[in-house]
Amino acid sequence: MKKYQQMMYDRVKKTVGNWRIKGNVHEYEVYHLLHSIKGTAGTIGMVKLSEEAEALLDYTDAESEKLWGKTEWLPFVERIESAFEPSLFHGKTDEMTQPINLETPVSQADVPFILVIDDDVEFVTHIKTFVEREGFQVVIALTGEKGLELFYQVKPSLIILDQALPDIDGIELLKQIFVKAQKDVVPIVMVGTSDCEGNRIKAYEMGATDFIAKPLNMNVLIPFLHNRIRYRKHMLKQIGEDELTGAYNRKYLERELSSQLVMLKKDDRMAALSFIIVDIDHFKSVNDRFGHPKGDEVLKEFVHSFMKIKAPLDTISRYGGEEFAIVMPGTSKEEAFERIKAWRQLFSNVTFTAGDNTFNVMFSAGIKEVTVNDDHLNRIIEQADRALYHAKETGRNKTQFYEEALEYTELKDFVTIIIVDDDEVVRQMMTHHFNKRGEVAGRPVKVRTFPDGVAFLEGSWYQTDQQFMILLDGRMPKMDGIEVLQKLRETYGNKNIVISMLTARKGEVEVARALNLGADDYMVKPFNANEVAARIDRLLERMFN
Repeated sequence: MKKYQQMMYDRVKKTVGNWRIKGNVHEYEVYHLLHSIKGTAGTIGMVKLSEEAEALLDYTDAESEKLWGKTEWLPFVERIESAFEPSLFHGKTDEMTQPINLETPVSQADVPFILVIDDDVEFVTHIKTFVEREGFQVVIALTGEKGLELFYQVKPSLIILDQALPDIDGIELLKQIFVKAQKDVVPIVMVGTSDCEGNRIKAYEMGATDFIAKPLNMNVLIPFLHNRIRYRKHMLKQIGEDELTGAYNRKYLERELSSQLVMLKKDDRMAALSFIIVDIDHFKSVNDRFGHPKGDEVLKEFVHSFMKIKAPLDTISRYGGEEFAIVMPGTSKEEAFERIKAWRQLFSNVTFTAGDNTFNVMFSAGIKEVTVNDDHLNRIIEQADRALYHAKETGRNKTQFYEEALEYTELKDFVTIIIVDDDEVVRQMMTHHFNKRGEVAGRPVKVRTFPDGVAFLEGSWYQTDQQFMILLDGRMPKMDGIEVLQKLRETYGNKNIVISMLTARKGEVEVARALNLGADDYMVKPFNANEVAARIDRLLERMFN
């Protein structure tokens, strides 16, 4: 941390040196310096400095072009410089410092996702801050349209839905999502300012799990959320079938594969067992172009066509999203290959219709032949997945056997993390962290940085077949982060870009603007690098998988 603290001090010293030469500076320049210090200082363990900058921000205006003389801005600088002194001039660390351990691995625990659909910015930011302190992760939609989009994208564990939304009635939105939410066992908690009997009855009739009147009792909310999430997990454990497609679910798959592995070792006559993971090619583009209901139709037909070619003992399970896993007992990899080939020919001839459009869908497959020498269930799944990955990387619409040589194939299915922030300390620290970590959401990671929004938008970074996670600072010179966000969505859309805005002030109007303009999430500075990585992990697992 000492390195980054020294970098911040040098940057502030250089800025103030330029001010001393100029004499007069604009008020917004003072605001921008304080805003930057407030966000970065806490991130690098200088908590007292961050608090000092935050207190001084209240005396400045981000939009003011008023010229401040030296007698006006110098007291601000002196207070900031005095906050630097304990850690940089006397060789002591800030007593309130909490250094970030960049070596600590990020926990991959299953963090419940809460989707809050409500246009009250003060309410949602308060909920997000309070609930995330208790171990949940919150994503926010300020409109019904955005809420519907996120419902399909992030697969939430629970939904908090406002009864009154700006673009659609909450009850109407409830009707649209109820069937899928019920299938996925997702509790829907409707909230409203009126707790009258009629509102409660209407919400319950439309499928809401609960109705809670505002203001929410925050002391009750956390136990309530844990209760509903716990019940959901219990119900999911009792379900063995994927209701949408009729395939088995992942829990059944693990039991079946484990059982077949035991039988393989006991029965000498059973020479082999084939395990296959298949993935529908470009399935996300089907959802993006034709809508999720059409995507559901493709998934159902995919399983239906497999049932026509399967052997009596073959089983198919939905492994996740558009991925399915197949267990073929007593089947060699060559026999499995021929069966998958017949399935591909059958399914590729199915023509789907969406309005005036027609389209066909292909899939890729990875086959792992399991023998008595294979002992570990997870390793078998990993090897089939490796073969699938190679099939997709080498052209898709094909089947690949797992071979040991694939272990050494260069990984290309990476996520590019782009950090757009005018603070060099933030850019260097986050780059170091992600490069050292090497992956996010189980995928290799590449890191790029830009010092401002103009350089970012003019840069040649975008590729249609790659996936991007963009950390975008809300306050930057040359072009404000909100303007960058707007141009980004107008130019590239939502298909393969996830955006998290970085802000140093809770409850700012920029939060509402950012969410309305297409930000997928926001993070409040100061933040811990490990926590940022964990949050990105969970978000990308839902958005890209």
